[in-house]
Amino acid sequence: MRSQTTIDAFRTTDRHAFLPGVDLEAAYKEDAVPIKHDEHGEMISCISAPSIVATQLEQLGAQPGHKVLEAGAATGYNAALLGKIVSPGGQVWTLDVDQDLVAGASKNLAQAGVDNATATLADGAADLPEHAPYDRIIFTVGAGDVPVKILDQLAPGGRLVLPMRIRGSISRSFAFERDGQTWKSVSCEMATFIPLRKGVCDDIYTLVPMAGEGNVRLETFSEQDVDRDALSFVLDQKQTKIYTGVKFRQGSAWEWLYLYLACVLPNGLSRLPGRRPDSPRTSAGAPWPRSTAERWRT
Repeated sequence: MRSQTTIDAFRTTDRHAFLPGVDLEAAYKEDAVPIKHDEHGEMISCISAPSIVATQLEQLGAQPGHKVLEAGAATGYNAALLGKIVSPGGQVWTLDVDQDLVAGASKNLAQAGVDNATATLADGAADLPEHAPYDRIIFTVGAGDVPVKILDQLAPGGRLVLPMRIRGSISRSFAFERDGQTWKSVSCEMATFIPLRKGVCDDIYTLVPMAGEGNVRLETFSEQDVDRDALSFVLDQKQTKIYTGVKFRQGSAWEWLYLYLACVLPNGLSRLPGRRPDSPRTSAGAPWPRSTAERWRT
């Protein structure tokens, strides 16, 4: 159930206005919309699927008058929603590491008449101390760990929403609050995001291309001990079934199986995005719903 505050923000903020050149169906469908790709064609910025955007806003729990810091400006859409939520009296600063994204977000925010959200060129993981402390800090990019420096930028009673990887590609969006001298998670939702880059918490990963036709790749991270050369041919091997003995009730969400595997497998769990035209079952992106990546397709 979404709060009325979140619903009102969605109703009064046109998503398509922040996606110039994208048709209405693509702008509003339940999927991520790519904004920018790197030199290899990999997506490095996007607007998340509507359900993911709403979920994070609910986790954040921003209120009128709050000061909010966002890491990951993209097109400024999320900052515009936050601007509506913290009005009157609140202010939003949204950060990105690419000048073209900051310029685009600034233009979109101005055209939408959002006057309490500012797009700034900066590393979100390194914070923006000149406006601290913040009542809320939200990351719309993924991290391999908590960017510790930003914790000191939260005001007493503040909250941090951060999508974080768990041993490989499995990810959750966590909401953290201070509990005395420690921090505790007050919310945890299934979601995966484009990794942080170009900054102090650059979450470097390596894509291993699979042999054969198509563009299937395996995501591997620095903490995973894998033979990348051997793995590139794994889809051409004869299929093998191994039974784990783990039992789930019928109808149980797949996300718990993925979380279990990420915790018990020696190298965690990785995504296998892309397509193979020669296979009757091709995968695209993350194998769970409500993701910023494309879903598995059969």
